[in-house]
Amino acid sequence: MAPIKIAAIVLKKNNFRETSVILSLYSQQMGKVRCVLKGVRTHNSRVPPLTFTPGSLIYGFYYMRRSELGLLSSPVLVNAHEIQKRKNLVVWYIILNLVNLFTPEREKEEKLFLLLKDAGRLLSLLDTPEILFVGFKIKLVEILGYGVELNRCIICGQQDRTYLFSGKSGGLVCANCRKKDIDPVRISPNVITVMKHLKKTDFLKIGMIKKIPMDILSSINFYMNITLNYHTGLNKIWWGDEKDILSNNH
Repeated sequence: MAPIKIAAIVLKKNNFRETSVILSLYSQQMGKVRCVLKGVRTHNSRVPPLTFTPGSLIYGFYYMRRSELGLLSSPVLVNAHEIQKRKNLVVWYIILNLVNLFTPEREKEEKLFLLLKDAGRLLSLLDTPEILFVGFKIKLVEILGYGVELNRCIICGQQDRTYLFSGKSGGLVCANCRKKDIDPVRISPNVITVMKHLKKTDFLKIGMIKKIPMDILSSINFYMNITLNYHTGLNKIWWGDEKDILSNNH
């Protein structure tokens, strides 16, 4: 089968056998793919390690095979973000892990590729990575099709003075409909207001927001996490590192 030329961001790397690596990539042409890159862990390899380092943007030729692992050939490094600040770098690796965990294989979604590309560029510049992180997660949940409805009850369509939030339904639930959902949780009007703002704001402009209270960011992150957790059902704690990001101790 003829190869497919792809532009992709490296999400994860694992060493394989003596000289090869297995990569998880998010590509513009095919969505998430897993592939083997052979013979690059040798002293005479012409492929520099940065080419298969998580976060790097590369071009290459992808060969589909009968196994679930494809084959990557002739990769070329396009860009590797120089993220100097530790917190920003931690956010970047968490974002890469989120995309690797929650996106299905070989389902093209160019919006997500571009979102990921912008996230890496912005994190090399910003002083408020926690705002970008929460904004990215809202955009990710939307792209995956899990929500988020913030203007009315997602079950009955009516507006109300007070709401709860449902990870199952992906949005607000009014008091009258709370029994129709599984374990909706309380959400404050202030949090809803900030969520609406982040949802409607272009991702590049989210990077220009200077201040959002950390308790509100933590709450929004929690609502996005229960939404992701419900729809994907991962049987492990995948959000542990996020507590350090959404902390006032930095």
